[in-house]
Amino acid sequence: MGRAKKRADRIRERVNITEFLEDFGYTVRSHGGHREQQFSCDLHGDGTDSKPSARVYPSSNSWYCLACSKKRDSITTLMDKKGLNFYQACDLIEKKYGLPPLPYEKNENPFSEF
Repeated sequence: MGRAKKRADRIRERVNITEFLEDFGYTVRSHGGHREQQFSCDLHGDGTDSKPSARVYPSSNSWYCLACSKKRDSITTLMDKKGLNFYQACDLIEKKYGLPPLPYEKNENPFSEF
């Protein structure tokens, strides 16, 4: 497994998507527990969403926008919202949520993507 995939998997595992979205300024309508939760997505059309078109899926740490027809996690949300590349998004998320750099493993190819 490549280093990039390990970083992404660790972020998806440790960063709660609902907390991430709320930290990022989205108002998630919480129904509590591990049920689907709704919020308005600003990543389609003119950036306004008068009715919540997105749903958070805590069990997979992801969300889906019905209007965008796109599934996102914390990494892809940051990439889409801020125009960042994968590595920039991972760096920002790791810093914000206090995830230390992954140690290099013996025989790991540092140039392997995934």
